[in-house]
Amino acid sequence: MNPDLGNEKLAPEISTVFHSAATPLTADQEKIWNECIGQAICQTGRGDKTVAVIDDVANPVLSLAYGELLAQAIQSGQVSKIIHSKANGDVNQYLTAFRQAIAQNVSMIFSEMNTFGKQLGPVLNEAKAAGIPVVNGTTILPEDIAKNLGVEIYGSPCDMWTKAAPILTKHLADKGITSPTYAEFSGPAGNSYAASWQPCAERELDALGWTKVYTGYDVWTPQGQSQAVAALLASGKKPNAVVLDISPVQFLQGYIDSGSQLPLIAVSGSVDINALKDVRAAQQKGANPDVWSMSSQLVLFRLALVAGLEVTGGGSASSSRMMYPLSMVPFTDTLKTANLNVNGNAAAGSLLTPDQQNEAIKH
Repeated sequence: MNPDLGNEKLAPEISTVFHSAATPLTADQEKIWNECIGQAICQTGRGDKTVAVIDDVANPVLSLAYGELLAQAIQSGQVSKIIHSKANGDVNQYLTAFRQAIAQNVSMIFSEMNTFGKQLGPVLNEAKAAGIPVVNGTTILPEDIAKNLGVEIYGSPCDMWTKAAPILTKHLADKGITSPTYAEFSGPAGNSYAASWQPCAERELDALGWTKVYTGYDVWTPQGQSQAVAALLASGKKPNAVVLDISPVQFLQGYIDSGSQLPLIAVSGSVDINALKDVRAAQQKGANPDVWSMSSQLVLFRLALVAGLEVTGGGSASSSRMMYPLSMVPFTDTLKTANLNVNGNAAAGSLLTPDQQNEAIKH
């Protein structure tokens, strides 16, 4: 799901990730993975490092992310223990989990940081003072916070829009749509992930003659997205495009069920198998959904583990900012290689096996 990625552009840590993902777990490693995936505290029986994984919210993408990171940790042979906690959207619980990990003197801390990243300044200072590297996932943090990360994973949705905006503009122009209008959505108002892509998308699209006509929030849940698409349809606005940052299942269903003309849908984030299934089903009924998504970010969770292990104990990575370029690709291309038999909530572009994806989604 990343056609612009060339080996010559890869940091060595990224090559390590893809090499590991291309190598199936041994029977012994698979047994450890299955034992650990549902446990809050996992003992791998190898290595000497302890990794704390702290989720700010619970959702299928982060379940898969943990499965990816767990597989990488087991294959590394360096990780003896993984502590996995979930804050379930509670910022106080989230910060407490960081402080508990610091008190336990773990080797490194990983967190996606997409909801509460802006609140992490004090605990990142505490972790740095304790010599414990913290590594982010897909969320790009403000510079004054990111400076205290052990390694910054930088798969920038912002940079992606500099490439995506001209592609989408030409695509719509080829369909006879000039000066497009768009509606923009994200999760909870003020979330850190929206701040990493929305200003860039607006800047790049508006510079090419686009106009934003609607702003909404889907709170990153199916119910929230159903309410968001209902509100958009009720508003009377008919944007040429809808731009959001989670899988657009309810947007597709809402438009199709209402009989309204489907806009182009561009996803600045992960998409799930259900969305691909909906597009395939719509195609089979004669519709032509025009859906685009960012290249898979799941590789970044494995990358965070590899880079984080390198900087434990005062070590160093190839760079303090690990760059991973992102593209935007049409669903028509993604459908050519996607496995539609896995759990519908699994994210397209996972490096896990279908069985691992199905199991990870349960936890």
